[in-house]
Amino acid sequence: MILATPEDQCLRMKREFRFFHFLDEQDVSLLSPYFECRKLQAGDNLWLEGDHSNFVAFIVDGRVETKKETEFRGKQVVVGVYSHESLIGIVSILSNEPRPVTATALEESHLLLLHKDKFDEINQRYPALGGKLMKGMLFCLSMRLRQSYERLAAIF
Repeated sequence: MILATPEDQCLRMKREFRFFHFLDEQDVSLLSPYFECRKLQAGDNLWLEGDHSNFVAFIVDGRVETKKETEFRGKQVVVGVYSHESLIGIVSILSNEPRPVTATALEESHLLLLHKDKFDEINQRYPALGGKLMKGMLFCLSMRLRQSYERLAAIF
């Protein structure tokens, strides 16, 4: 469901999202129209495994879990739970591969979505800003990978 709130609330979500703190006010103003605000209720799917949706989601608040189908029909394994200021689904704006997991809201969640066509437009119209945006996304992913390494090391 698309948020039925005033545009200024959507802009507030964008400004308060820590991911964008590396950008100045002018950068945020340029980027703002490219993002869609989305609200999910608990149990709503953002996408299903196998979908060909092409957007990345920035979680402003709430929690979203990702699940992968197993070889046992109807059985899924949770592969991640993401919350405030997490980034999910980045691969979909970099390739046309189907979604490898299902993403479902665990509670009411507010998200900022960036679709591939908008991401491409940012990079074409504002290459330096697109570079900053990509650098921020890569930083988020590298921090998640680092945390995964630490969790793996704690097991052994």
